[in-house]
Amino acid sequence: MRILLTNYLKDGNEAADINKLQGGPIASARSWFDEWVGVEASALDDAVIERLRPRVYLCMAEEEKERIYMKVHDAWGRTDRQEGLFPADVTAGVVYILRNPLDLVRSCACHWGISMEKAVENLCNPDFALLGHSEDGIRDQLSQKLGSWTSHTQSWLDESGLPCCLVRYEDLLNNPEKVFGDVIKFCGLPFNKERVRKAVAFSSFSELQRQEREKGFKERSMKAEDHFFRRGKAGSWREELSPDLAMRLIESQGKTMRRFGYLDENNHPV
Repeated sequence: MRILLTNYLKDGNEAADINKLQGGPIASARSWFDEWVGVEASALDDAVIERLRPRVYLCMAEEEKERIYMKVHDAWGRTDRQEGLFPADVTAGVVYILRNPLDLVRSCACHWGISMEKAVENLCNPDFALLGHSEDGIRDQLSQKLGSWTSHTQSWLDESGLPCCLVRYEDLLNNPEKVFGDVIKFCGLPFNKERVRKAVAFSSFSELQRQEREKGFKERSMKAEDHFFRRGKAGSWREELSPDLAMRLIESQGKTMRRFGYLDENNHPV
């Protein structure tokens, strides 16, 4: 989505560089937190960091002259002072990318450098978080509470109270110009059908794979076992995921999977 937005905003004559995306930092960037707070996050515990994060976003919004398009991994939530992690008064809206959790397993396992079994465990764990530190030292991102696939989805779509544009990954693959055009309108950007068509063409998966092969992708995890732009397909779980792991996910996340059309009324994958 950020690559699509960059290509649309640039409106250039060639595909945008995947390592020079426009918009703003990832919300959990440690360097941005350190700069705005004036104290390194490594000197603070996670509870204090979480309490300060909304203030950082308020400062960023006040300083910026143009709209920021921020990448977010976190589930939406409240701090221990009951403040929204992402302040409503400076959050124009949320483009929420939803993907079938059965297809997420292999992607998560590759990106996090873990087993498929552990990836399923994480997707089902309401307390799952990406930590900002490890045995190897301090990471360049702060801790991020994700929760399970269901709780993450519900946090943004049902609990945040923020304007949300839901984008199912599968719909984006099947009809990219329509779905991305709806995102452009939701973001309040001037809509131009030809620019949408060009942005979609410049953001094709084959183009992203070509760029990654030639110059790498800086957002690829150091633990990743494969390319970041791996397959870009829907339904690949049928070739990659064992029946027992698929059933574990369905049993745990089935209600929300049915809600968004990933299971039928009999809990069979669609």
